[in-house]
Amino acid sequence: MNTISTNFRLSHKIHDEGFSLSNADNCNLYLSLAQKSIRLAVADLERNKFVVLEDYELITVFTPAQIAEQLRLIASENPLLKEQNWKTIRVSVSNQHFTLVPETLYDPAHQQDYLRLHSNLNPLLDDVLSYRHSNLEAVNIFAIERVLRETIQDLFPDRQIQFVHQTSSLIKSILHMAGRSIPRSMYVFVERGLATILVADEHGLQFCNIFQYHSPEDFIYYVIFVMQEQKMNPEQETITVWGDITHDASLFTILQKYIRQVKFGKKPQNMGYSYKFDDLFEHRYFELYSLHLCE
Repeated sequence: MNTISTNFRLSHKIHDEGFSLSNADNCNLYLSLAQKSIRLAVADLERNKFVVLEDYELITVFTPAQIAEQLRLIASENPLLKEQNWKTIRVSVSNQHFTLVPETLYDPAHQQDYLRLHSNLNPLLDDVLSYRHSNLEAVNIFAIERVLRETIQDLFPDRQIQFVHQTSSLIKSILHMAGRSIPRSMYVFVERGLATILVADEHGLQFCNIFQYHSPEDFIYYVIFVMQEQKMNPEQETITVWGDITHDASLFTILQKYIRQVKFGKKPQNMGYSYKFDDLFEHRYFELYSLHLCE
């Protein structure tokens, strides 16, 4: 008897009518796992565009094991997660357990040691993985809860899954969009309860960290703190924001109160998007789209 309760809600679903699962071998499947959401997207490589997006909001889910339970429930009825013939399957995880290490200092045998300096790892519950940023000459070392990794692998038992930390997809996308001629700029990706803050300039990435906030006051404190540490002036800078934030949200209001210029970011332009994506806010699902730039 199945005693697992359904604690998710499908908040968005987009399926381009030109997409068929029979063409899965020419498409990539992307998954984004966070504390409050499970999101899926399909990129059609022949048409060079995103053709599917599904956003599942998690309700009263608090632990990785509960996220894994909800993922299994979604997969039991979702054809995308039953399909095995995707060209590439790429999964991002959102948590605070990551660190960037210069490639010249990186030793795979010691990646747990690097991460322990920044995170409280539990070797019985967490797996430590890495992703190489060739353009930064750095390695992102991160943890994923074992129950989540095993659940994904169980869904695709004969496939090699590429796992990345959400910061890697954000870094790849922001540096790709900004190019090499930008002035020093701040970018903020907002989730419920977490804010990823990045600073980049013509020399590349200068700062990346994730902060947990419980109120708009917490949120703006971290933004101002990073600006001060990076010698940026709130009266002169423009901040670009993506994620789960809207024009009328308290987080956006407090940003505008303290920062001279705040703007919403755009979708990554390395791929096209089905016309059915036109009704979505440009700044939503940036972390999901950005998975396309990870290789």
